[in-house]
Amino acid sequence: MVADMHRVRMLAWEMPRLGWMVEVLTPRASEVRQDIVEKDSDAFFPEDIKAHEVGSFCRKAFEAIGSHTHAWRTLWPMYRRGCSLLASGRFDLVYFSTTTFVFFALGSRWLTRFGVPYVLDFHDPWVKEQKANERGPTGWKRRIAQSLSEELECSAVVNAAGLVAVSPKYIESLSRRYARYHPAWLAPERNVVIPFGTLPEDLVEARRLLPKVAVTERAEIAIHYVGAGGSIMARSFSLICRAVASLRAENSPLVNRVRIRLFGTTYGWKAGETKFLESVAHNAGVGDLIEEQPERVSYRRSLELLLQSNGVLILGVDDEGYMPSKLFSYALSGKPLLACLRRESPAYAKFQRTPGLGHALWFGAQDEMADADAGRKMETFLKESASRQILDRRQILEPHLASAMARRHVELFEACLAKS
Repeated sequence: MVADMHRVRMLAWEMPRLGWMVEVLTPRASEVRQDIVEKDSDAFFPEDIKAHEVGSFCRKAFEAIGSHTHAWRTLWPMYRRGCSLLASGRFDLVYFSTTTFVFFALGSRWLTRFGVPYVLDFHDPWVKEQKANERGPTGWKRRIAQSLSEELECSAVVNAAGLVAVSPKYIESLSRRYARYHPAWLAPERNVVIPFGTLPEDLVEARRLLPKVAVTERAEIAIHYVGAGGSIMARSFSLICRAVASLRAENSPLVNRVRIRLFGTTYGWKAGETKFLESVAHNAGVGDLIEEQPERVSYRRSLELLLQSNGVLILGVDDEGYMPSKLFSYALSGKPLLACLRRESPAYAKFQRTPGLGHALWFGAQDEMADADAGRKMETFLKESASRQILDRRQILEPHLASAMARRHVELFEACLAKS
């Protein structure tokens, strides 16, 4: 249960309803980080989807040379099992949807051997474009990894039949780098931007086991955030804290009722280590209102925390292409929503086009929203949260439901097959 597998999990529910049969090829659970193997999440996966799981090749040897991720040691088993499956002749198309980008390299090998077209899904950039005056990777290991990634990406992307991305910035970047090769996916019907969707049944399942909590008139305003923290979220969370601080300076009656709780913010965090976002809050003078619990929480628990909140936060990173994976799931809950995002990002543009989605603060490359303006947005958000509003966003979220996401995938897949 990690962010980069939710696309496939949701498609596995929806694609069979559109006439497409789905089988999944994946490393087995014993090969990945054990903290992401969740015993309480079985109900979120469709039981009737066939999954082909593979182990490692020379795991101890890889670990001996310092390679502790599953990517390289499962690459050969993934290739071999894929060959066995494709040799059956029953597959029309291969879809890669993962941030283990080295798996993308299998697409061109399988295409050459079996003639089965493939589509790549970019949740994040594989190779990041260097900006002017920006230093490249340092250290021989990083330079080798960068060079290898560039070579593998070129082969995988140039030979792909289609591209999917969560952000238009990613397709624009790939087009700049590879247009000279005239890849098939340059055709308008063969590339599509599909943000992470939401599956309504997930919230139904999470609510099923959720204990009921008594509500009092003067109860705290519980604002929850679940997701990555640390330095990558420093700019967005700092602006949120300063917005709260500006309300405190104005003696807003809402502020003393606010409790912002941040969960699952730091991978591998151990007791006694620094809580980065709490330190950001203390620097802004609102540390008494913030509680950070860095330990990872399960997907089910993350949805329970969403449903138990009065309002929810979304933090953005300093990346023009960033699209939060949880945005539409949070919106579907009906909870008041406040995001802090890079101004040039597609996520911020979505808030601008769709005011009913929630409230958004912004920061740019060199500047950011004034604290007073951010405070006014924060006050509106807190008033909604204090009133325990449940907002009906079904109409504006229709294009982002898993069912709509699946239909857009089908349109792309059929366009790829029509000319393959």
